[in-house]
Amino acid sequence: MKKQARKQTTKSGNILGILAAITVLLFGGWSGALAGWLVGVGAGVMACQGKRVPVPKIGARLGTREGLVLGVWILVASLIEGLILRPASGRPGLGVIQTLIFGIVGLVVATVAGGIAGWLQGLGKNRQKATLGLLALILITFPFLDQAAQTNWIEQVITILIFALLALGLNIVVGYAGLLDLGYAAFFAIGAYTTGLLSSPFLGVEWNFWIVIWIAAAVAAVAGVILGSPTLPLRGDYLAIVTLGFGEIVPIVFRNLTSVQIYEPISKTIGGLIGRPEMAICLLGCEKALNLTGGEAGINPIGRPSLPFVGTFQAGQFLPWYYLILSLVVGSTFMISRLRGSRLGRAWTAIREDELAASAMGINLVRTKLLAFAMGATFSGFAGAFYGAYISAIFPSVFGFDVSVIILCMVILGGLGSIPGVLLGCLLITSADRLFLPQLAQVLKGLLNTSVLPNIGNPALRDFLAVSVDPIQMRLFLFGLTLVIMMIIRPEGLVPSAERQAELHSDAEEINESLADARSQ
Repeated sequence: MKKQARKQTTKSGNILGILAAITVLLFGGWSGALAGWLVGVGAGVMACQGKRVPVPKIGARLGTREGLVLGVWILVASLIEGLILRPASGRPGLGVIQTLIFGIVGLVVATVAGGIAGWLQGLGKNRQKATLGLLALILITFPFLDQAAQTNWIEQVITILIFALLALGLNIVVGYAGLLDLGYAAFFAIGAYTTGLLSSPFLGVEWNFWIVIWIAAAVAAVAGVILGSPTLPLRGDYLAIVTLGFGEIVPIVFRNLTSVQIYEPISKTIGGLIGRPEMAICLLGCEKALNLTGGEAGINPIGRPSLPFVGTFQAGQFLPWYYLILSLVVGSTFMISRLRGSRLGRAWTAIREDELAASAMGINLVRTKLLAFAMGATFSGFAGAFYGAYISAIFPSVFGFDVSVIILCMVILGGLGSIPGVLLGCLLITSADRLFLPQLAQVLKGLLNTSVLPNIGNPALRDFLAVSVDPIQMRLFLFGLTLVIMMIIRPEGLVPSAERQAELHSDAEEINESLADARSQ
């Protein structure tokens, strides 16, 4: 048993080590130290999972060993990056001493971080609070560590947190209530356009952002109810098709609200019937048709939030934006976790399992489904309001079907119904899309231009490689391949809920017992 646990621990450490090594190979420099701190904490926590840790000393030993494995990966990757990869990609190489400093610091930081995280796992009843406190420390200090390490990841991290907020909202609809929603980006668009219409000089309405963000969330919630109402009798594929249609309609509507005139319907109908259109009473856009959304050009600029001691949030000053979206994600996570254990959350679970049985037990299906759509849309509205203010412009092309699919991929990859899983899935997919793939494209381009293309004599092959080897163009293929592999190897997701994991692995007797335990909670 001990050998099996040790093998599992080593496997987890090697997986995290590979991730950290890839980070170092792509970014180099002090990224190893930052990755060692971030991933080292995760390694320390994972080292103690499923093990009896009666005292902090044992947890520290387990975490330190796991962090050491991670640190070795970082050290080796630093040596390869500084001495081999940099010269091969046309960048100035680093000296042996400087490369060793980068690698050894990453090794030490990873080992210490793993030890600290492991030590906290031996605190007994205070284990969870201590781990959450360490996580809070990491999140609060990340911008300063990012600046000290000169990795400049904070802009991409803000984008990751926006998608995390979206994924948390979709997890309510898909993960908790079991309602497949393929048009979730529509609520994102509604929140963003509500913010643009109410806090932009485009229409002469410039309300305060702190008021508008709540209005955007409320409007998105109403839109969720409007979407949910006609879908109440539908299930499965039919529900997915309707939500897909709604997701396609909303951006088209915003794209075409460029010449709006509103008439009183009764007078308009009577005037049309008797051939006297002048009888129609105009309510809006009478003298000149109103351009509400700017068409494909969108709405620009959009008002930004401001605070007394901070001032107005500005582009390029990422610190206040980071803490604002972090507060939204943390608050949403707390609210959703409380919803999960509430009476409404249990009703969502019952509907997901069996609508007929849930109805027989007295659950109001109409009310419960509509609340699922409304609550999921609310958090999307918050994300849309922040996004509109953050980039100070919105365009209908941003809210396409691919956004809905990527958010759904995050939920599925992480684990349906699992908040930690959804956040992990969002971190992996969004960081790969916004952080790692662009950097990988630059490294590969340097390798091709420096070490590969000059040695190829065939001009056609040289041109083909120069154009085709681009990871960014293959992003959707990579996402699809990841999902296919996940569905084969681990269909429940990376960090599934206990109930979901028990359902998908119900062959063993002990798993059946865990399923009963999960459903009794």
